[in-house]
Amino acid sequence: MDPWQCRTCLGSSSLGVTMDEIISRFRSKLDIQGVREKFPEISDSETPIWHGSPALMSMSGKYVLATLVLFAHMIFYWAAKYDTVIEGEANLNLVVGLAKTIMDISGVFGFAILMLVLAKINHYLNTSTSGGWTTSWLLINGLIPVIWHISTIINSILIFIGYNGFDNFIGEHIPVWRDWYYLVLGVLSSLSAIAMTIHYRNSFQYAITDKRVHIRKKFLYFDSSAVGIPFEKVENLKVEPSIIGRILGFGNILVITDGIRSNISDDNDLNIQTSSSNPLKWIFIKRKSNPSSQDPSECLYCIKEPMSVYALINQLIDNS
Repeated sequence: MDPWQCRTCLGSSSLGVTMDEIISRFRSKLDIQGVREKFPEISDSETPIWHGSPALMSMSGKYVLATLVLFAHMIFYWAAKYDTVIEGEANLNLVVGLAKTIMDISGVFGFAILMLVLAKINHYLNTSTSGGWTTSWLLINGLIPVIWHISTIINSILIFIGYNGFDNFIGEHIPVWRDWYYLVLGVLSSLSAIAMTIHYRNSFQYAITDKRVHIRKKFLYFDSSAVGIPFEKVENLKVEPSIIGRILGFGNILVITDGIRSNISDDNDLNIQTSSSNPLKWIFIKRKSNPSSQDPSECLYCIKEPMSVYALINQLIDNS
């Protein structure tokens, strides 16, 4: 007999029908062998009960940011290519006209400044899109046209003074930055960001057994981790559904232990010390937020039916 069935039979009088129904409902949907293959750290003495991962729209902020970046590239493409975009669309034409004015004054440097401002605003908001990878991606988007433009200037100077410029390295002249490059860069950059976001979401897997909560991460084959939290070390559970999560039916479950709480306090102390001693502290200033609830590797991040899973963990803790 399944060891979990034995424990359920022995404790059915104290657990009640409701708990049995909750556990049975989750177990009926579970591919136990598939869960064990994804979580090799689950021991033979443990019985998987639930398995999940971040919901499809859990990374909606990153999708919106990628769309916004694409729109910024399209605005500068339209500004460089056309005098008006759509007849009768006064607001859009106003934005394009502003971008055209910026380009007339500063060229590609205006686009770089826009992307730097966007990167800083995103960094300051300290949301799920404010990580180092996303900030670097925004900065790279802004710097590519600038680096390209500076390279063409250096190449022209080298040719003017009698050198071959960069021809010996790339085999041909560096073309000047053209208007349609904005559009190509925006499409490629946004599509790559969305693809990486989907891969990032799929890199997190969560499992609940009759003894532990398991959190596993495997991102890009080199960033991997596995954490198993025994029920006896769990002090509290916290459910944090976002506004979008309330609408679409997903939310975070933070499993609170002494170790997690101490890590959060250490990180906050480090941030305070860094910001107070750095003369360029305004660059690193962030809006205060709870980092643990936004890190998919430290909680059950944006899972479906969070209240049902919350009730399941509570019941399993009581039973253990």
